[in-house]
Amino acid sequence: MTPGKIGRLVIKNRVIRAATSETMATANGEATDELVRLYSDLARGGAGLIMTGHIYVETRGQYEPRQLGLDRDEKIAPLTRVADAVHRHGGYIFAELSHAGSQSLIADFVPLAPSIVANAIFARPPVEMTEADIYDVIAHFAGAAERAQRAGFDGVHLHSGNGYLLSQFNSPFANRRNDRWGGDAERRARFIIEVYRAVRRATGTDFPITVRLGLADAVADGLALSEGLAIARQLAAEGVAALEVTYGVMTSYRENIRPYAGVSRWRAIAGGMLHRGFSRPVAEAYYRPFARAAKAAVDIPVILVGGVRSTEIMDDVISSGDADFLALARPFVREPDLVNKIAKGRRGPVDCVSCNICFLHEGIDPLRCWRTPAAMLRHIYGYYLKDLAFGSAAPR
Repeated sequence: MTPGKIGRLVIKNRVIRAATSETMATANGEATDELVRLYSDLARGGAGLIMTGHIYVETRGQYEPRQLGLDRDEKIAPLTRVADAVHRHGGYIFAELSHAGSQSLIADFVPLAPSIVANAIFARPPVEMTEADIYDVIAHFAGAAERAQRAGFDGVHLHSGNGYLLSQFNSPFANRRNDRWGGDAERRARFIIEVYRAVRRATGTDFPITVRLGLADAVADGLALSEGLAIARQLAAEGVAALEVTYGVMTSYRENIRPYAGVSRWRAIAGGMLHRGFSRPVAEAYYRPFARAAKAAVDIPVILVGGVRSTEIMDDVISSGDADFLALARPFVREPDLVNKIAKGRRGPVDCVSCNICFLHEGIDPLRCWRTPAAMLRHIYGYYLKDLAFGSAAPR
């Protein structure tokens, strides 16, 4: 539980609450009392740094219902309550800023994308962005970052992974343009670089900006790791404070939100997940090779996310130097006070078994762990059946 630095901030420990959808905003994207309680509990529970769930920077970039937005000044005051709640408990909080691109579930508009390419997860045809659209979105990222700063957030986290718009521009699979914004690796990377520069101009020189970066795509003919590492080096040279590494464009959410990470067959059976006994085990820390490659490529902190499920793996990743920070999402849904428990001597696996039922409620119900006894009797087996069929389809 040693401290670490991200930009000018000294983080009290190496455990970060990774971004995850909460479905706790109002219908127009404002923070609620429910969100204030969620982030207050996480800060009280010991997380060194909290990343919000992804926040849309403009209405066409909204991913799902009841998602937070920072597209208008009216949303600053409600989010100030979130930042204040975290600070009262000695925590730091970054706003994760995102644009869904073609991965939008909102039916009120046609999604934007760098090119008209079928999305393997979302079956909605997008419109190809004009150059005016591109500059508009860059300006929206800058505006949202400035609003986050005014709301009292300690930094912003740009979402350039997992198939959302920034990662689509990086990808030769999703970006088939032949202009200043596509055609070769350098031009494809221009969008994320220009977004970073605009955010930097809007927030000043000392405000920490971090990036969730898809280092490689999970699709054929997609972004290669070597190209992703070149983007990482560019971002580090520009002044990005830290990188969280993940996949870029994907064919299934299972590639990123992998079920039953670190859960043995015996533990699954003991937990009532009998169908897990017939599937292959999923290793912990599945993005560790990406983190190791990024550490060799850049001289800024690297954040490992994805399937970190035991104190032994936490210790090993940090002591080995494969990453500087650990980001956990699903475990904090089950145990918001996980870090305090570890600080008091907790060892072994976390309680979360990555059953993904919380994820299957995304955009429908507020974030919670559905494996508590009362909820299990009413919901768990029905959602197991959905989970067995869940692969390339979106969670609807």
